[in-house]
Amino acid sequence: MKRMLQKGFTLIELVVVIVILGILAAVAIPQFTDLSASARDAVGQATCGAMISTATLLYASTKGPNTMTTIIANTTAQSGGSASGIFTNNGCAGTTFTPNPTATTPAVTCPTVPAALCSGT
Repeated sequence: MKRMLQKGFTLIELVVVIVILGILAAVAIPQFTDLSASARDAVGQATCGAMISTATLLYASTKGPNTMTTIIANTTAQSGGSASGIFTNNGCAGTTFTPNPTATTPAVTCPTVPAALCSGT
């Protein structure tokens, strides 16, 4: 008498795999939900760094310090556009950058622009 070969998985094996996948998903999903806030903060830090670089380049090209308004107007931010609408110009020491002004995104305080590069607001 020939015996039939059984192929496939049992119901218990399939349930165990589904439970394991569910546990992995429950552990992994909370770690990825806060990535948007971290990304906005990273954009803010990068744009503040770009502002400092712009101040240095403007100083080199004009052979003197520039106003913060000029520095901000020449800074490229986010998607390649001007950053003048998303910086809060409080002078060389108090400039803040808001990555998404339409949302409730916290502002990033930029480092102080060195006095040699900046001549005020």
